[in-house]
Amino acid sequence: MKLTKFAHACVRLEKDGKVLLIDPGSFSEDAAFEKADAILVTHEHQDHLDVDRVAALDVPVYTNAGVAAQLTALGERVHVVEGGQSFEAAGFSVSAYGKDHAVILPEWGVPCENIGFLVDDAVYHPGDSFTQPDRAVHTNLVPISGPWFALPPAVDYARSIKAQQTVGIHDALLSPIGQSMFSRFLNADDRPYLGLAPGESTEIN
Repeated sequence: MKLTKFAHACVRLEKDGKVLLIDPGSFSEDAAFEKADAILVTHEHQDHLDVDRVAALDVPVYTNAGVAAQLTALGERVHVVEGGQSFEAAGFSVSAYGKDHAVILPEWGVPCENIGFLVDDAVYHPGDSFTQPDRAVHTNLVPISGPWFALPPAVDYARSIKAQQTVGIHDALLSPIGQSMFSRFLNADDRPYLGLAPGESTEIN
C-alpha cells in the first residue's frame, strides 16, 4: 500500500489499483481527488471536508452522522458509521474509532462528532482527536497543530500506540520551521517520525 500526504490532514492510500481518500478538505490539492474510489471523512470541519469537491466525485463516502447531514444531496452514496464498526471501502478494510472531536476551549464543549479510521490494520488516522486504536499499526498519523492541539497529549498519543513509524498531519498552520521541530518531539528509534511534505509518499509493507 502507498500512502501519499497532501496538505493539512488529507491522506491518499493506493492499493491494487484502488484509491481511498481520507479527509479531503479546503486546503487539499486537486490531485488528491483524482481517481478516488471511496472517501473517508473524520468530521465536518472544512479543513477536513470540502463539500463541493466531494460531491463532485461519484464515489461512496463513509463518515459520521454530523458529516452525513451536510451531504444529504449525495443520497445513498453516503454511509454513516460509528466507532466500533468495521466495513469495506474500495477494497480496503476499515475500522472506526471514537466519537468526539478534541475540545478547543472548555466553554465551547465538544465541537462535533469525530471518528478515527484504521485502514487494513496498517494506517491509523485519528481526525481531530487523540483517540487510540486497540491494536498495533504500521503507520500512525499524528496531528501536530491546530486550535485544539497541545504538545504533551500529542507526544503521549504517539508514544502509546505501537507503530513502525509516525507521520505528521494537521500541519497547515505551521511554518516550515515549526514543522521541522516535530522530529525532535516525536522521533524515536523504534518509531521513526516522517515529516512528509504535500505530495510526498511512503510505502506501507
